[in-house]
Amino acid sequence: MQAKWYAVPEVLRRGIQYIPGLFLLLIVGYTGKVIASYVPHTEYVIFAIAVGMLISNTLTIPSVFWPGIRTYELWLKSGIVLMGVRFMISQVVEVGSVGLVLVAAEILVAFLTASWLGRYFQLKERLSTLIGVGVAICGVSAIIGTMGAIEADDDDASYAIATVLIFGAVMVFLFPLLGRLMAMSDRAFGLWAGLCVDNTAETIATGFAFSEGAGRIATIVKLSRNALMGLVILLLAIWYARREMAQHVGSKGRFLWDRFPKFVLGFLCLSILGSVGAFSEAQVSALANLSKWAFLLTFAGVGLSLQISKMKAGLKPFLVGLSVETCVAVVSLFMIRLVCPW
Repeated sequence: MQAKWYAVPEVLRRGIQYIPGLFLLLIVGYTGKVIASYVPHTEYVIFAIAVGMLISNTLTIPSVFWPGIRTYELWLKSGIVLMGVRFMISQVVEVGSVGLVLVAAEILVAFLTASWLGRYFQLKERLSTLIGVGVAICGVSAIIGTMGAIEADDDDASYAIATVLIFGAVMVFLFPLLGRLMAMSDRAFGLWAGLCVDNTAETIATGFAFSEGAGRIATIVKLSRNALMGLVILLLAIWYARREMAQHVGSKGRFLWDRFPKFVLGFLCLSILGSVGAFSEAQVSALANLSKWAFLLTFAGVGLSLQISKMKAGLKPFLVGLSVETCVAVVSLFMIRLVCPW
C-alpha cells in the first residue's frame, strides 16, 4: 500500500519535466503557422523549422526545456502512424511498390558512390560505409544501427552523423525551392524527397514544405526505405564478418526484427482499418487532425535540435557526403522522370 502512495508522485514528477519543452514546441510550431498565413504559396513547415533554428542558434536554451524538446521523435512516429488512416491500403501498395524499386536503385547508387569516393579521398572503409548507409537508408538511425554491426569507432560515427545532419538541414530549405523551379508535380516531388532526404523527420518536413500531397507521398517512400534498414545492416554485418572485420551475426531473424522500425506496422494497420471502413468520416477527420498537430510539434523540435555549432564534419567526409547526396539526387530525378509524370 505504501508503494502505491509513493508511486504516484514519482510518475507525476517524470511527466512534469516534459511540460516546459512541450509548451515551447507548441509555441514555435504555431508561430510558424502564423507566419506562413501571411506569406502566400508557402507551407508552415519551413517557418516552424526556421523559428526553431533561430532560437537554438542565437540563444542558450535552458536545460529544463530539453526533455520536452527531445520528444519530437515520439511525435514524428505518432504522426506517421495516425497518417495511415488517410491512405487507402491500395494507395500505399501502389506508391510503396514503385518506391521500393526506386529505393533499391537509390541504395545501390549511394553505396557505390560512397565506396568509390571513400577510396579516392582515402577515408577509412567503415567511415565510407557509414556515410553510404546514412544517405541510402535512414540518416542517423541507420548510422547508429550500422556502427555496432560493423564495429566502427565513435569518431567515424560522429563524422558520418554530422555530415548527414548538415545536408538534412540544407535539403529542407533547398529541395522545395528546386522543386518549384522545376515545376514538379506533388507526386514527383514526394518521390524525390522520399528518396533523397536522409533523416525521417527532415524527409517528411521537406515533402510537406512543398505541399500536403507531396508530404504524404514522401512519407510512404521514406517508410519503404526505413523498412529495408534491418536487411541492409544485416548484409553489411555479414560482409564485414566474412572478411574478419566484425563479429558474426547470431540469429538473423532476431537481428532483422530488432532493427525494423515498428511504427511502420502501426501506419499499415491504420491504413488497412481505414480501407475496410472501420472509422467513420468524423473519426478519420479527427485522427488526421491529430496527425497534423503531431507533425507541428515534430517540425518545431527539428528546428530547435539543429544547432550549427554541433555540425562539425571533417573536410573529406563532408566532400564525400556532398558528392554522394548530389549523385543520389540527380540519378533519382532521372528515375522519377521515367516512372512519373512531371
